[in-house]
Amino acid sequence: MNYKLRIKHPSGAEFEAEGPAEFILSEKEGFLNSLIAPGKGASAPEAQPGTGSEPGWGALVETKNGLTTLRNKHPGVKAGEAALLLMAAERQLIGRPEIRAITLSKAVRTSGYAPERLDRLLARATREGLVKASGTKRNRAYHITDKGLEAAWLEARKLDR
Repeated sequence: MNYKLRIKHPSGAEFEAEGPAEFILSEKEGFLNSLIAPGKGASAPEAQPGTGSEPGWGALVETKNGLTTLRNKHPGVKAGEAALLLMAAERQLIGRPEIRAITLSKAVRTSGYAPERLDRLLARATREGLVKASGTKRNRAYHITDKGLEAAWLEARKLDR
């Protein structure tokens, strides 16, 4: 069952989330913590040890030489889902909201998947509003949306168990 929560803080900050209750609660905590202690990455899993609601991004991905890759190739995960997981991990762990297409393609290939073309691989995710694309050809970059972050979060929770 999907729920929707909207918060308007007196400082002008706004929060809106839609999805399962546990996702909304964990994101709300991160939002409120960022208001209390700005500058700290409250949504990072290291900042919330032992909550159990945040997937272990550090256990799913690793970063070597500036490239974030999946630690293991999971049998139930397709290349498009892997790309979504990698974008979400980049946003959660490193705080980078968008990733260049060339870097993402290299990360997906290094993770053990063999995508033919990244734009075709992410076309469905773009249509569904999980990912936004900007730029053209070699300058293309992908930005994961909140809806995409939620989908990746749910997939990461399944893999983390």
